[in-house]
Amino acid sequence: MKFEKITALFLFIAVLLFSEACQIKKEALIEPPKDLSGIWRLSKVVRNSVEITSWVDSTGFRLELRNDNTYILQNNKIPFIVNSNGSWASDDPLYPFQLSFLQTDSTTAKIGNITTPVVKGERNFDITFSPGCFNNIYVYSFTKIND
Repeated sequence: MKFEKITALFLFIAVLLFSEACQIKKEALIEPPKDLSGIWRLSKVVRNSVEITSWVDSTGFRLELRNDNTYILQNNKIPFIVNSNGSWASDDPLYPFQLSFLQTDSTTAKIGNITTPVVKGERNFDITFSPGCFNNIYVYSFTKIND
């Protein structure tokens, strides 16, 4: 009889704790926009699934994506999706999958597919594009330069 009372007490406490745990309010996570503005340096180059970073002299190459949606290329001596300055846009500020570049001397935007991974706590982005020959697919990995 004593055993049954102790068991019933434990079951009552367990049910009480379980019901309290189920009533914890879960807050919805709100995804912040992906801020792609800033000055970016090239950290990795892959062509046709082969890493060629050591073969590409990209030490001075910089991509500056400004808040006013203009971009500036610095020391562009490597194959890139565009060759001169212009304007940029992403397809979605929360979940961008494409980045388009419109050169100032062109009427047609060039579009690259992007991913926006966080590496060591910092937002990076990778862009996949073909600079002309569709047999060559490049993936450039960019790291933001902190001021």
